[in-house]
Amino acid sequence: MPMVPTGEGPRSGDGHDREERLPESHASWRDLASWYPWFTPALGLLLVVAGINLFGELAEQVYEHGAILGLDRRLLEMVAELRTPTVIAAFNVITYLGEGAVVFSAAVIAAVWLGTTTHSWGRPMLLVLTSGGTALTVFLLKLTIARPRPVPAPNAATEDSFAFPSGHSAHSAAVYLMLAILLLGVLRGRWSRAGVVTLGILLMLITGFSRLVLGVHSPSDVVAGWLLGTIFTIGLVSLHTLSLQLAPLRSRLVERAKRSDAERKADPPEGDRRHET
Repeated sequence: MPMVPTGEGPRSGDGHDREERLPESHASWRDLASWYPWFTPALGLLLVVAGINLFGELAEQVYEHGAILGLDRRLLEMVAELRTPTVIAAFNVITYLGEGAVVFSAAVIAAVWLGTTTHSWGRPMLLVLTSGGTALTVFLLKLTIARPRPVPAPNAATEDSFAFPSGHSAHSAAVYLMLAILLLGVLRGRWSRAGVVTLGILLMLITGFSRLVLGVHSPSDVVAGWLLGTIFTIGLVSLHTLSLQLAPLRSRLVERAKRSDAERKADPPEGDRRHET
């Protein structure tokens, strides 16, 4: 007698059904970085390239007197409404967070502390390099772009150097972000690590904003400074991390060359043996 289809397919074992119902697991970004250590520094270098392109576009707009100048004026007019004697007095102090001498001194002190704490001087020296490199780059760019400063706020300290990019913003971004990244390797608590990163970003932002409140920089100067400092920090950290990942490869290549040289000396070619006899 023919079987009447019931619409139910063949049942498989309970274990097989349970296995099919399990959600498919996917690897996380942390897993990817742990299996491919070069992935994170390579991604950092890609971000550096993107940041350089963005900085170049911004610098071109400023140098060519593009539409960014009109946006700067409108934003400065909005910031001017926040200026009161108390606010200006407060930001006259806050702005020293990005002063070149202050930031460089903080970088040296932090580098010495990190070096003595971790007994390693490679990564702490990145603080000094990013501070010095940022300062030199800002100096050369100011001379090249030669952008005049806007009219400063009342009772604000006058600045006699060129405006683009903002040195205070660049120094604070470079050093405070670098210090936050280096402290991530020392701290173990989740909240302490998150707090350090948040504090570094806040110091960078409030330093740049102080330059707007005081009227000594336009918004594009500050954004360019943030970009420049971040580029230096991510670039140096990525290159240093990549060099550490390549260290085992260098060691293997040197060991292979030594073994080849030892084998060649132990078993010279036939022509050399005839010559010796």
